[in-house]
Amino acid sequence: MEILQRHNSLLRPIFEKHQGREVKTIGDAFLIEFGSALQALQCAIEVQETLSGYNKSLATEDGKFKVRIGIHLGDVIYRDNDVFGDAVNIASRIQPLSEPGGICVSDQVQGQVRNKIPYELLKVEQVKLKNVTFPVDIYQVVLPWEPRPTGGVPSTRRIAILPLASLAQDPQDDYLADGMTEELIISLSSVKDLRVIARTSVMRYKGTTKGISEIASELNVGCVVEGSIRKAGNKIRVHVVMIDAKSEEHLFATTYDRDLQDIFTVQSEIAKLVSKAVKVKIRDIEKARIEKKPTESIDAYNLYLKGRFVLHRRSKEAMLEATKLFQQAISLDGRYARAYAGLADTYLLLGSHGYLDGKEAFGKAKEFVSKALELDEGLAEAHVSLGFLLESFYYDYVAARKEFERAVSLSPSYAQARHWYALDLAIFGEIGETASQLEKALESDPLSPQIATALGIFYVMLGRNDEALFQWNKALMSSPDNIPVYLNRGVFYAEEGRKDEALADLSKAMELTSGAAVVKCILAFSHAALGDQAEALRLLQEVMVASQKEYVSPWYIGLVHVALGNRDDFFGWAEKAVNDRSVELAALVTPDKVLNSVRDDSRYGELLRKLGLPPSLPPKGSSVSISE
Repeated sequence: MEILQRHNSLLRPIFEKHQGREVKTIGDAFLIEFGSALQALQCAIEVQETLSGYNKSLATEDGKFKVRIGIHLGDVIYRDNDVFGDAVNIASRIQPLSEPGGICVSDQVQGQVRNKIPYELLKVEQVKLKNVTFPVDIYQVVLPWEPRPTGGVPSTRRIAILPLASLAQDPQDDYLADGMTEELIISLSSVKDLRVIARTSVMRYKGTTKGISEIASELNVGCVVEGSIRKAGNKIRVHVVMIDAKSEEHLFATTYDRDLQDIFTVQSEIAKLVSKAVKVKIRDIEKARIEKKPTESIDAYNLYLKGRFVLHRRSKEAMLEATKLFQQAISLDGRYARAYAGLADTYLLLGSHGYLDGKEAFGKAKEFVSKALELDEGLAEAHVSLGFLLESFYYDYVAARKEFERAVSLSPSYAQARHWYALDLAIFGEIGETASQLEKALESDPLSPQIATALGIFYVMLGRNDEALFQWNKALMSSPDNIPVYLNRGVFYAEEGRKDEALADLSKAMELTSGAAVVKCILAFSHAALGDQAEALRLLQEVMVASQKEYVSPWYIGLVHVALGNRDDFFGWAEKAVNDRSVELAALVTPDKVLNSVRDDSRYGELLRKLGLPPSLPPKGSSVSISE
């Protein structure tokens, strides 16, 4: 009884702290009800953390507490201060599946809390719950102070294709390894029943010394594919191994010695082997897409891979070089759809980064992406490029949405498609669904700072500030020099009146960009929001001087005037932003607190009309919305 009393006195204050209602005790167990799944899980985590600390403080094993916690979400019936129903029964059946000192949650809870806690959720092998007629998927929470759960791992259908190692004697052939890695990711992403990690996340492991289990844990995957490729003249040797992350056993290992001309067949065979190893049936339409040769010219294919390899560097010089490579590929095969799509992407980047006149760059981009889709309507990446173009330059948001939806249907694992689809949803005021799509994008690209940054922005708009900060903090762990994270977090802190934290973040952004004019605008905005108008005006003057020599988006200059209370100046700069086709203008229709002071002006509605945007939404939340 003394031990039970000590146990209860440790736990009850934690329940109260998280607004948990103690329904009853059953021996040494509690039945607790919460207003939300997230509250319940946060309480469970604190319970286990508290008990872990308590146990470590004891010199012997006597008196230590190891409890199991199960959480389910569902309807209940209230009677005589008690609760009844299937939800209670399911929760009671989940609890014993937990490890001692651990937490298990149902699929319904997992759907509510994913990406909202800093801990991994591992799926348990499906079990039959007593007196529960329908199947319930169960997840274990990976707590850092406890041994990794042994009851389950992510589904083997969640796969990471690690960068193939280049064994080429000529360093100029390194592009082939990266290119084939990307092609395999694209092929497997089109298989509906697979979930394939995006290139941006897996490329972080190029040349890594980390073990398979560590990589699998960081990417939350059940299987990993790794290998190498060697090119010698017109011959290639490709070695590929697929590994089960839980057992680290080889699901298959194979080596291909082929002519370079057969590289498409090799890619197709590897994709089929991967699907077979995890018992996924490839549909006929998916099989046709995987087996389809993108070009009959191997020389054109090599030029295309070199173009993509160069384009990932993102510098102006790299973009111009990529343009030449894609054009050369097209000169060898005028029906090579992916080469046209690569050329379109290059012009989109040249225009977006201000390296080429916007109207010229985006005009060429539309010409080339339209040609790509004319040749191959099933190119998901081309649909995303066209959607971005229609939304950002032509302000045709309805047509853009159709392109993004088509891309998602063609490639369910394509994170970029979901990312841009989410931003289009935001323009129509669907902020909750925007966050949901970004969460799905982050599942496919878990180390993407761009997606995490955008998700944080919309969490703020939904009033979920703690979750926003979690996403931004996590993004900086994997990408410590990510400028948009510092900018958005800095503005958030400024709006919250947290001056020291705001200026620390914005100073870091200034340092990383060598004082770029746009970043100075954000810093000026934040100083004005913090009440230091003199410093805001000083920085604005520096921006105006810089704008005589370099292009500065009128939108950001307008934002400074909003913070300074200069309505007329804001609308003047906003008009210039419309004329320049500034991609940031979509912020006009989102519930962004930054623009609250000008929404009631008739000129605001006129701006929306010019952009073809729907009416503005009621203000809720704040951000500068810099996600790229």
